[in-house]
Amino acid sequence: MEIEVRLFASLRKYADDRSRFELEDGAKVSDFIERLEIPPSEVAIILVNGRHADQDQRLHDGEAVSLFPAIAGG
Repeated sequence: MEIEVRLFASLRKYADDRSRFELEDGAKVSDFIERLEIPPSEVAIILVNGRHADQDQRLHDGEAVSLFPAIAGG
């Protein structure tokens, strides 16, 4: 299956400007994070198709995954 990925802020360095990735059917968000070699503790917010998700959510062909690090500020 193919998914679209959007990495933000400090996480951008893990994707080398690629926006689409091939994954095995039944892969979870955590599998994708592991494939990109992103330390799971660096991912604070996960969106799948614009909706909040967690690392255990299964992905489906054509979905869009957005990953955000913790962002400080006020």
